[in-house]
Amino acid sequence: MRILTLTDRLSLRGGAGHHLLDVLRGLAHRAELTVAAGQWPDDLGLPAGIATTRIQALGTSGPDDRGLERLDELLEQADVVHVQNVMNPTAMSRAVETGKTIVTVQDHRVFCPGPGRTLPSGDACTQPMSDEQCTGCLPDPDYRKRLLAWTQARLDALHGARVLVLSEYMADELQAAGLPRPTVLPPPVRAATLPSAAGNGFLLAGRLVHHKAVDLAAEAWRRSGVRGTLKVAGAGALAAELTDTEHLGWLDRSTLQQTLAEARALLFPSRWQEPFGILGLEALAVGTPVIAMVRGGMTDWADTGTCQVPPGDVDAMAAAIQQLDADPDEAQRLGHAGWEMVRSRYTPDRLMDRLWAIYESAA
Repeated sequence: MRILTLTDRLSLRGGAGHHLLDVLRGLAHRAELTVAAGQWPDDLGLPAGIATTRIQALGTSGPDDRGLERLDELLEQADVVHVQNVMNPTAMSRAVETGKTIVTVQDHRVFCPGPGRTLPSGDACTQPMSDEQCTGCLPDPDYRKRLLAWTQARLDALHGARVLVLSEYMADELQAAGLPRPTVLPPPVRAATLPSAAGNGFLLAGRLVHHKAVDLAAEAWRRSGVRGTLKVAGAGALAAELTDTEHLGWLDRSTLQQTLAEARALLFPSRWQEPFGILGLEALAVGTPVIAMVRGGMTDWADTGTCQVPPGDVDAMAAAIQQLDADPDEAQRLGHAGWEMVRSRYTPDRLMDRLWAIYESAA
């Protein structure tokens, strides 16, 4: 089977990027793969035999037809087309019109022009997008009009495609936006051979940006009064504001997994509605519990191995930090339960078999 994957960029950073790379590696022995992307790093490390090509328009958010002549050639040659994280509605439409396209939606921008279905108050947005509804998040009228038009064009482009999402939350959102309910296919995450023992110290990781609420986690750490220094793995605009922490920078995947395994718990705050929250699952996969402000798609996995605290509740997160710091046995119990859950729900071989069956039905 000849599978063409379209994406805005191939990346070694972030949950969405790692998810796509895991899928490509899982398919490499089953199919003839071609990946077309707007950009990718030199040290990507794809398996041998996967062809790559750059198409500039795939890396843009708005309508753009640069290089789409080459895309048309690739679409013609493919048996199945899998679109992941393409935001250019022109390219999305070209792919879906072939009638053999699957689209994985991991990004709110397909149905929300604002900051991840989250209102300025911090509450979840529950209303359909409109000029009036979106004014609070997008006060500039020209900018709002442009983003609304692009978002509607992306949503329109999905009609006729088989749509996949990673979480029930994203399925609910797309169904509310007028699409048939998508298929939920969570990311494959391989559990460690054995879960780790209760680690020492706490870790904050990922993109260090406002909507990830890393400032709230840092404040919770300070209020907890727990000895030691909070470790921070990641990069972003708020890095300089996370004072009195140990900055590890952006870690490669194997180093991050080892750092997670050595931690007492992962702090997972959030201001926006997480599409899934793969980082939390990766912590559980090595047996490390998560202290999470559960929002959006995190509800799919945060029922096990996770201390759930209300979104924005810094004192509740501080109390959870104190609890797990004082009780390593409880931290280990939580972590081991999360590890067992990952082994049963997110087995890569089983999930890749499900994806392959979807490809066969689309070919």
